[in-house]
Amino acid sequence: MKSESFRLRHSDWVVIVYAVIVSGLVVIARERVPNWGLFVLAHCAIAGTSLLLAAWEPRSSRTWVRLLRDFDVLFYVISFFLMTIFLVHRVHPVDYDQQLILIDRAIGGFAVLKWMESIDHPVLTDISKVTWILYYPLPLLVGIPLYLRKDRGCFHELKLFYLLAWLVSYLGYFAVPAEGPGYHQEAVGVSQPNWEETVVSSSLKEGIDAVEGEARDTFPSGHVMIAAMTILACFRYRLWRVALIALPFSFAVMWSTLYLRYHYLVDGLVGIALVLLIAWLGSLWHRRTENGPRHL
Repeated sequence: MKSESFRLRHSDWVVIVYAVIVSGLVVIARERVPNWGLFVLAHCAIAGTSLLLAAWEPRSSRTWVRLLRDFDVLFYVISFFLMTIFLVHRVHPVDYDQQLILIDRAIGGFAVLKWMESIDHPVLTDISKVTWILYYPLPLLVGIPLYLRKDRGCFHELKLFYLLAWLVSYLGYFAVPAEGPGYHQEAVGVSQPNWEETVVSSSLKEGIDAVEGEARDTFPSGHVMIAAMTILACFRYRLWRVALIALPFSFAVMWSTLYLRYHYLVDGLVGIALVLLIAWLGSLWHRRTENGPRHL
């Protein structure tokens, strides 16, 4: 048996704080949220799970228990997102697309979207859609090689970065709910790619629509944030071989968010700025108690 003592990691604190914040928002908006108590209970249960794993892992010698705790954020991120889809527009029943459209017009976002519309092609649509969906494994693409290095300081710092990127984007959805340019084609002056032209793209669209439903997950772009964090991780932790796959994959994810008209340009730019801020502040916080990387 291990003799390590119970200690919360940075990622545990992030999960707990996020659960408290969203639970508070749900309680405040409870008149608009059906079964609001169940959502509060679910967020508390997730926070409790992080506490349970933090208490269990030091007392266990089983490898699978350590793996479960080291990669527990996969469960938290997915669970929080599925609830976010339902909660955002009930907690904050306002859409900010018109404001985002005005900003995008001012910074040249419309010109970018119109250019992408001019090169629409069924094959490019299929590739963009597949890339957009497969962004979810991006953290594992850099996280697993780093884990296999057995550099726990670097791994847990990266885990903190990714978790903050995801949960900050979720809080952004609550703060600035928006549908995206695909739902405001007349105002933007750009139409979405023709999904029905190929079997692949139409099937993928139906699947994503079924999962996301009424989501207001536009600002900031979580896809861009995770892709940008992956690019940063390749350089920060010197994952040069992984970068051969991760970098083009990440840039393709960023491309797909605009090409598919899922995001405004401002969504991506703000997402990149938030990633830089998260990496800076997260690194400072992590190094207070851990031995993080010293390069870059």
